Amino acid sequence: MEAKEYYRFLLQRYCAGMATPAEEEELFAELGKQSDDAEWVAMLNELHAHTEAAPQYDPAEYEPVLQSILQQGNTGRVPPIRRMHRWAAAAAVVLLLTVAGSYWLLHKRHASPAAPIAAVDVLPGKNGAVLTLANGQQVVLDNRDDGLITTAQGTQVVLKNGQVEYQPSGTGAPVNNTLHTPRGRKFRMQLPDGTLVWLNAASALTFPTAFTGTERKVELTGEAYFEVTKGKTPFVVALSNKTSVTVLGTHFNVSAYADDPGISTTLLQGAVRVNVPEHPSVLKPGQQLLFDKKAGTIALNNHVDTAAVMAWRNGVMNFQDKKLTAVITMIARWYDIEVTYASTPPDITFVGEIGSDVNLSSVLTFLRESGVAFRLENRTLIIGKQ
Repeated sequence: MEAKEYYRFLLQRYCAGMATPAEEEELFAELGKQSDDAEWVAMLNELHAHTEAAPQYDPAEYEPVLQSILQQGNTGRVPPIRRMHRWAAAAAVVLLLTVAGSYWLLHKRHASPAAPIAAVDVLPGKNGAVLTLANGQQVVLDNRDDGLITTAQGTQVVLKNGQVEYQPSGTGAPVNNTLHTPRGRKFRMQLPDGTLVWLNAASALTFPTAFTGTERKVELTGEAYFEVTKGKTPFVVALSNKTSVTVLGTHFNVSAYADDPGISTTLLQGAVRVNVPEHPSVLKPGQQLLFDKKAGTIALNNHVDTAAVMAWRNGVMNFQDKKLTAVITMIARWYDIEVTYASTPPDITFVGEIGSDVNLSSVLTFLRESGVAFRLENRTLIIGKQ
């Protein structure tokens, strides 16, 4: 891959919120070496050429932004991307003038902090979980040092680099453990077969300490992303409503919160079979199956935005095309706050995303700029007329 194409690739990953810290560092190091800002602008415009609402920009508009980044040494992660919201009932005039995401990604780094919304701010969620062993013992993993957690039935449970790993020895009958992420927490683990799992906030995964028999079965509530290790036996994720997902080796995301109206399965790589009562379906990469729990119906999205689906794993809260109630639910889970509605929520559809590493006040500023009326009392967010 030529150097130019490589940095175009890094820029694309960065704009999508998928770049690793090492990739970000490499990208900004290269940006610091370049004197031709126009070439970077051309890359940005090319990346957003498919977006009808994204205008083209002149290099002169970017130069102050780029130079400002260089002068600050490019330290730290760029704060949240923010775009204008879109009202569902009035899609016209200035609300449709959505600025290209890359420009805001750079520009918002230097935006002035918003005025305080509450006397006491709420910190964002973090990595953390509670591991419940077969004997009922609970181990809190927040800020725990690396090392051996326990040994059960011949299986070592180890915390390594912020990830729980199960290392079975092949002796002893397997027993079930549960990894639970409270609201305001997310965590990563490696199952006994090497499968990697990322758990989103307010989720739980129950699994055996060793996989035996004709299938590798786990039970999920909430949301998780799986990178399944290929094996001779199927990997089965059991969900609510007699629904399950069966795979051999693949990458996919499942959202199955009990208080959500539906269950979604999104395939990124490989193939999965979603076992919905009376509607079994096999997905291809880039497809998403939505199961309406109340109606018992399914809908297949053949061109899902996988970057938006995976945003939570990459440290971003993606609000793209989501209604206000869905956005508020996402915020409540991550910031561990209560929500009540003082009146019927306005019919707003959002566009854009915001980093999940910011305090609640930054997210509430985003809502306020979108025309949402609310007040925050302690840790309760009251939506509606004030």
